Amino acid sequence: MMIDTDDFSPHLMINYVYHLEDEVPDNDKITLFFKNFIMDIFTATFPVLVAFDNLDMLENLQSAKKVLNGQTGIYAFVHIPTGTSYIGSSIDLGGRIMDHIYHSSNPHLHNAILKYGLSHYAFVILEYCLSSDLLKREQHFLDLLNNLSKELCYNFLRTAGSPLGYKHTAKALALMSGANNHMYGKAPANAFPSGALNPMFGRTGTLHPMYGITPTNAMAINVYSLDNVLVRSFTSQVDCAKWLNISRGTFQKYLSSGKVFRNLYIFRAS
Repeated sequence: MMIDTDDFSPHLMINYVYHLEDEVPDNDKITLFFKNFIMDIFTATFPVLVAFDNLDMLENLQSAKKVLNGQTGIYAFVHIPTGTSYIGSSIDLGGRIMDHIYHSSNPHLHNAILKYGLSHYAFVILEYCLSSDLLKREQHFLDLLNNLSKELCYNFLRTAGSPLGYKHTAKALALMSGANNHMYGKAPANAFPSGALNPMFGRTGTLHPMYGITPTNAMAINVYSLDNVLVRSFTSQVDCAKWLNISRGTFQKYLSSGKVFRNLYIFRAS
């Protein structure tokens, strides 16, 4: 669902109520009052142009992607019940919304979506702008975010244009390198001898003890989106479970049952 707020002052509370589909059982039905449109604290701080919600429904997600394809601007990914948000920018907002859902590089946001479910989030457009102005405008909104409690922010640090939001100074790098590094000249206690003293020295190819042997428990795990697009592959169930931030046991239940995981993913083994 797309919510257009052109008729509203962006800094006023917008009363908005939505319900999940009527066919959902009463005890599972969720009524969210959108906290006066994504929380009073959010709308009191940020202007809102357009918001896309109910992203757990494939048709809504595809609609949002279609509308935003090729659009340049500043956005927020917002947890509706609390207003906790991630601020970012993109020259392709349609691609960015899919990236955050299926390939998010921000562990805070990624883990939160997995924990609470996509139905509790909205993708909000704060401003459309020229690509040449992206970093300047993103920094403007990050500065606004700085005024809020850290608990309301998924961004690690608040610097636009840096992949991690932080870069070490030359002085800091010097203090961590060479003889200043606490591991300088030391070898880990469990390190194998190097060169000819290493028990595996020269044992490559057919000489390697595991040559031609496939582990009996080897299994490739493929993660698919709801529209059957391969999102990611893993060489083990453990690695996939770690990525999802769940236990291996929980992962195995979803894998064996074929059930959809938190309205996001389907798992298949090969």
